[in-house]
Amino acid sequence: MNQPILDRRGFLAAGAAAVAALGAGCSSSYDVAAGFTSQNGGDGASTIVYWNLLSGGDGSHMQEMEAGYQRQHPEVNLQSTILQWGNPYYTKLAMATRSGSPPDVAIMHLSRINEFGPPGLLTPISHELMAAHGMRPGDFTPQAFRKAQYRGQQLAIPLDTHPFVQYYNTEICGKAGLLDASHQLPPIRGTAALLDALRKIKRTGVTPVVCDQINDPATPWRLFYTFYSQAGGQVLAGNGKRVVLDRALATRVLTFISQLATEGLMNANTDPAGGIASFQAGQAGLYWEGEWNVDVFQAAKLPFSMQPFPAVFGNGVTQADSHTFVVPRKPSPDPEKLSMVLTMIRSLLGQSMIWASGGHIPAWLPTRRSAAYRKLKPQSNYQSVADHVVYDPPAWYSGSGSDMENYAGAAIGSVMLGGLSPASAYQEMRASFEQLSREVVPV
Repeated sequence: MNQPILDRRGFLAAGAAAVAALGAGCSSSYDVAAGFTSQNGGDGASTIVYWNLLSGGDGSHMQEMEAGYQRQHPEVNLQSTILQWGNPYYTKLAMATRSGSPPDVAIMHLSRINEFGPPGLLTPISHELMAAHGMRPGDFTPQAFRKAQYRGQQLAIPLDTHPFVQYYNTEICGKAGLLDASHQLPPIRGTAALLDALRKIKRTGVTPVVCDQINDPATPWRLFYTFYSQAGGQVLAGNGKRVVLDRALATRVLTFISQLATEGLMNANTDPAGGIASFQAGQAGLYWEGEWNVDVFQAAKLPFSMQPFPAVFGNGVTQADSHTFVVPRKPSPDPEKLSMVLTMIRSLLGQSMIWASGGHIPAWLPTRRSAAYRKLKPQSNYQSVADHVVYDPPAWYSGSGSDMENYAGAAIGSVMLGGLSPASAYQEMRASFEQLSREVVPV
């Protein structure tokens, strides 16, 4: 999920050469560069051009779902293309849409809807049309479905909720005396309880918790924003035009993160691959990250489980995002193509157990409420958090892989290493947010 991010203006300067980093889907691959200059990309009556940014395990699961759709609809030529994660993907999608040659359907993080909704780059989908294709509002996680609306119009169809979670090594936590009679880690509530648990793990001779930040600004941001939101903090207002980051609360949260680092309770001196390797090798009792690494640890037969992130600073909200399906705006509406796309989306939603196996909480409630999903462990252990997550604050410059995430993550990451004081980190975050809030929205 987390990849190094290029600045969106850097991509604009790079031009068409930047489209070389592609992967293949389960069918033929769309020519992205030609799509910026040609009106012919994806216009075939039996063709669906589908863009996504899903790599690794996510990419494998999506390709399996695409193959399922193709078996159901062999008459459709599904052209599925994987592009580089983060700002490069969203820049390409915006450019293709404005040029009049977007894909027919695309994956979009729900946190990026404020970048695409206000300028009208997405096609609204009526609930009546969704219902005609077997999808009703009541079939989706309510919070994600509401978040997918802009000014009363449905601009996206949620596929999942993917929250920040806590992985725990059951052998290490058992040795530390933290497990209950059912060999599960009871919920940890409050700063004192978390510090106590981490100190007990440290006494077993391993790192209490690993939380990567090198080449990964997203994870420090998720950690901070989870703590800060649990205490009721707000970051932006007026759709990003005003910065309301609270000095006292932000400094309190950053001070706690600094304590974890200085007391040797958290190892943040690692990149995502190193964090995974450390937890997988049994060198850490806990791992704080998104839930998408469950496949890796299951394949390694690691003794571990997963649970909602601890409610440390108040309520139990957790930072999260959602993958959604969107229909980019085209110069001329095509009802037949839209119907084909909605049929495809409904097919993929119907295969949500495949998607859930990779860790994401299915937004499709028929799957989430099924007995099969309840038996899916440890993936279903944290499914309740989908009803009370916090998405990144709305702004054109916020969301997964955004400039805001990059700037904030750099400052927070430095605190996690003990290299920047909480007060200085707050100042850096505030200054970067203020700068972004004053920038002219790219067109």
